[in-house]
Amino acid sequence: MLLELEQLSKSFKSGPGRVQAVDGVSLTVDATEFVAIQGPSGCGKSTLLLMAGGLLSPDSGQVLIEGTNPYRLSSDQRARFRSQHLGFVFQQFHLVPYLNVLDNVLTPALASNRSQARERARALIEQFGLEQRLHHTPAQLSTGEKQRVALARALFHQPKILLADEPTGNLDSENSTIVLNALSQFAADGGCVLMVSHDDQAVQSAQRVLGIRDGRLVTPQESESLVNS
Repeated sequence: MLLELEQLSKSFKSGPGRVQAVDGVSLTVDATEFVAIQGPSGCGKSTLLLMAGGLLSPDSGQVLIEGTNPYRLSSDQRARFRSQHLGFVFQQFHLVPYLNVLDNVLTPALASNRSQARERARALIEQFGLEQRLHHTPAQLSTGEKQRVALARALFHQPKILLADEPTGNLDSENSTIVLNALSQFAADGGCVLMVSHDDQAVQSAQRVLGIRDGRLVTPQESESLVNS
């Protein structure tokens, strides 16, 4: 199993009390699977994804990535582990504003063979139709182009797991289709994808869709009944 979440819980301080963002979530995602978790803002889906990616320690439960719990590693070991196993795609892109497209895609490769790294980066840039934007900075790109650069960067190290947080949230239909097709192809090629989104159309690309309400996973049918109740 590539990704296992076991009884994950996380709460945050809010005024005099605490808010339970994620409450006892268990989920497995294996190779060739594309799983989507759908829910409104504030339901815990981004918190869950950050915990799954080794970026936010859970209060309880555990994350296993190919059998390894990243939270049992030192911070430096965990950072290296993430770079070797995980790719991240965020709604806000998180591109480096003063770097051009090529160098943004190359940011995971600081310790790699530079010649081979540039060759792979250029191939990914071409794959996403950005070869004419090679030397443009993020400020010179459209929203859709920024997300394609971010996706190329996420794929650069050939991760086994892609974690996507609202990857189509800022995109038009054409760019949404490009991104979702790339996620589907990544899963078909043997990786696994865990995506969180509020978008009905985006989650239709997934093989398995779960809802999240009040920090707990629910089936689509349960989610609909909660909305209509």
